[in-house]
Amino acid sequence: MLFETLLQGKIFLCTLYFGLVCGILLTIKKIVDRSLKNKKVIVIIADVLSFVLSTVLFLICINLFNFGEIRLYEVVGFVTGIILQQISLDKLVEKFLQMLYNIIVKLFAKLKKSKIFGKVLK
Repeated sequence: MLFETLLQGKIFLCTLYFGLVCGILLTIKKIVDRSLKNKKVIVIIADVLSFVLSTVLFLICINLFNFGEIRLYEVVGFVTGIILQQISLDKLVEKFLQMLYNIIVKLFAKLKKSKIFGKVLK
């Protein structure tokens, strides 16, 4: 009993961290939604996928750090992590992901023009 009580702070911080990661996942989903706003089927698939990934992340966190026992403070930590990411880091993560997306698009545009890329596709 005492051992479980001592680990509650660590478990709360771990669920908070996984909530931050899940918040980044929601930022990615928001970028996908914004870029594909006319394609409702893809947006619905992205919604379901993000929900499933968030649930899987939560369950992995619970299984890794608390042996599968779900407690209220774990749910509070997870939701708090998501809210903190959306309030504080959302714009920064969104700009970074947009910059990364632009770099990848430019890289593929240059590769598409190269002769090597044309030979690989044939």
